Amino acid sequence: MDSLHMTDELVAFFSKELADIRLQTKDENVLKAPTIYDGYVPEKKNTKRYEEDTEQDDYPFVIVRYLHEKDDLKGKNVMKFRILVGTYSKDERQGWRENLHVMNHIKFALKKAGFVGPGALTGEIELALFEEQLKPLWRGIMEVDFATPAVQWDRSEAGDAFNY
Repeated sequence: MDSLHMTDELVAFFSKELADIRLQTKDENVLKAPTIYDGYVPEKKNTKRYEEDTEQDDYPFVIVRYLHEKDDLKGKNVMKFRILVGTYSKDERQGWRENLHVMNHIKFALKKAGFVGPGALTGEIELALFEEQLKPLWRGIMEVDFATPAVQWDRSEAGDAFNY
């Protein structure tokens, strides 16, 4: 199991698990499920310097970001992922609740499943809201670890390349 495959598995898992959630957008008449991204939110195309800020158009979102892994070379491999959650709410006092709702939904789905693809949930699930919020944009962060099968290289296919 490599880290790219595990990232794709998490994106697919969150897309399925969050498909029925409806969250506020900057258009008060539109509710939608969060968009799930791998790595980073895509760069905007055709934005001009003096146009209205379009960052709010990305909300709500969930970003799956690979952080690092530890491979002990004997079969144990642990990957750490950061999950960034962005929601939109004009409610300056209670807007944080939607963000925490999404993170709790993710946490409960992960705990219930126990596995995502071949990755077994391990360690702790950490959740935090950012102390400074750019209201009406609300952000939170999660970190999760997955034990995955270690990638094994079949040296028999390498032929004489490694015979010294």
